[in-house]
Amino acid sequence: MKRVACLILTGVALMMAAQDPIDEVLAKGGLTREDVHFDRALMDFYGGGPYRLKIFDLLVNRPLDIPYYNHLFVHQLFEGGDRLAKGVFFASLRTDAPVRRGLIEHPYTSLKEELDEEEDKFFYAFDQLKEVAGNQDVLYDFELPPMSPEVEEALATILLASAQAIEMRDLAFRYLSEEEQERLWDKALGYVGDDTTITIEDVYFVEEAIGKVEFSLLYAGLEDLAMVLDTLMPFIDSVRDDLPRFEIETPYGTAKIAGESDDKYDGDYLLLIETGGDEYYERAGANPDFRHPVSIVIDLDGNDSYVNESYDPAIAAGVLGAGILIDWRGDDVYESNGPGQGGGLFGLGLLYDREGSDHYAGFVNCQGAGVFGAGILVDVAGNDTYRGFRGIQGYGFTKGCGLLLDLAGDDQYVARNDSVPFPSPQSAEHNAAMAQGFGFGKRADFTDGRSLAGGVGVLADASGNDTYEAGVFAQGAGYWYGVGMLTDKEGDDNYSGVWYVQGSGAHFAVGILNDVRGNDTYSAFKNMAQGAGHDFTVGYLIEDSGDDTYNAPNLSLGGGNASGIGIFWDREGDDVYNVTAATTLGLANIGKRGGMRDRLICAGIFLDTGGGKDTYPRDKPANNNKTWFQPGLNTKEPLDTEIGVGLDR
Repeated sequence: MKRVACLILTGVALMMAAQDPIDEVLAKGGLTREDVHFDRALMDFYGGGPYRLKIFDLLVNRPLDIPYYNHLFVHQLFEGGDRLAKGVFFASLRTDAPVRRGLIEHPYTSLKEELDEEEDKFFYAFDQLKEVAGNQDVLYDFELPPMSPEVEEALATILLASAQAIEMRDLAFRYLSEEEQERLWDKALGYVGDDTTITIEDVYFVEEAIGKVEFSLLYAGLEDLAMVLDTLMPFIDSVRDDLPRFEIETPYGTAKIAGESDDKYDGDYLLLIETGGDEYYERAGANPDFRHPVSIVIDLDGNDSYVNESYDPAIAAGVLGAGILIDWRGDDVYESNGPGQGGGLFGLGLLYDREGSDHYAGFVNCQGAGVFGAGILVDVAGNDTYRGFRGIQGYGFTKGCGLLLDLAGDDQYVARNDSVPFPSPQSAEHNAAMAQGFGFGKRADFTDGRSLAGGVGVLADASGNDTYEAGVFAQGAGYWYGVGMLTDKEGDDNYSGVWYVQGSGAHFAVGILNDVRGNDTYSAFKNMAQGAGHDFTVGYLIEDSGDDTYNAPNLSLGGGNASGIGIFWDREGDDVYNVTAATTLGLANIGKRGGMRDRLICAGIFLDTGGGKDTYPRDKPANNNKTWFQPGLNTKEPLDTEIGVGLDR
């Protein structure tokens, strides 16, 4: 009897396994789950450069598990994502410099306990700033205006957390002398700004400095500061009409509280709190040099303009430090050309906008862009517009994480092509955008051999009917050991791109696009899109629900090329597939024969599940309630490592 029961259970298990759509479609190509991965030893044979991130290794070696990991890593941002500290923690973890401050004790609690021992809390915090700066026994020549004990404690806590963040920042950079930090400040900006005047020695100096910065220490102090701001911002807003007015010089910049009138600001501050009015800022939350490593600007009310026409880091830009800008309410305008709007370069740039329909316009390295650091833009509510050219809207370069998190509203994300300052080799009339969830690295195997593995770029949008427009390299894509992730949780969305877009990438990368709910339209016009991987790259498009339309090019909808893996999965809905090209709907093409690639898997995998009534081209093997196998394009020299499969059920 036990033997019979065992056989029955085994049979049931086998039936359940056979019903799994992944197992079923792989079986059509003679594969199992264990077969769908790259040969790690052969991948390593090609190199890639230092600073390869653990998240890349995890995803590229477990491509079929990408939906699970994407949900684990990105979807958790939607829960409590309106906290400043969550973005800092996310960036530190994804760039292999993890800190979990507050795990044992919240930093606000410990700082408050420290202040409880002091009678003059504000002056104690001021003393700590001076001590970190090396200025002790300094007499104060100012008198504080009257304020409640609660307000004094809140302001003192922010200043004390700032002093601690500066101290930890200095420890993070302790292997660089002041002269080297000054040089790094200047040359790093030239490095990301394509400055043709910097020498090759300057380039190498910047790249070698990455290994001399202890990023976990940098993020530890800044995560504490972010947690303190998360705790105190509601209180500060609640007493904004009762806040004292003052302006005091500190060793690290001015501390000021002002408000009511419509003011203009063009200077830099350690701490600026603006209580009301429609302000105009030429600089806000930016480090003017390496000696002023923390800048916090808090604007509590008003329709404000943050505008800087130079190419300097000016608006929420952290360079060798932290630039933090918090706008609590109002319909605001953010315009800048240099790194900013949540741009980090050997530091943290953090822009947090809580309310209002806002306009963001930038040029390069902005709107959530991390280069050797972290760039974070969080917009909590409103119908917003994001526009820029390159390295924008969730962009991560080496040892960097860029995060754009928008939690509500009908938003427009535009990587511009109305002018083309950065023409792409793939399509000269379009910019190489590196945008909207893009991870990028420096490929130098064909130049000086000093490659650098890429970073992590994430765009996460929680709700709204959104529009995504880009040219080349965008919308959940990666290049050279980079990871790009775009997740849209809800709404009827429209995605438009050209080449290497919508869950795609090239040359040892991972690109992921996940749309959870809504009736969506995807359009790509040239090549490599909608679940397509080229050259040891995994491209994955996951559509969880809705009646969707796909206007697809060649190498799409589960297209693998040159030892790449492309996976497409629409889980539910009545969908329409408009495509005329050859390499699509589950097809793989290794390309030239006779090399190492002949022995390496190249896979194109297509799935449409959920029982919907889908529409396919008549001249393709795909159809409702069907599985299919497609051989590679070179039928004269077939390879059993070239596997194209599809399933509709």
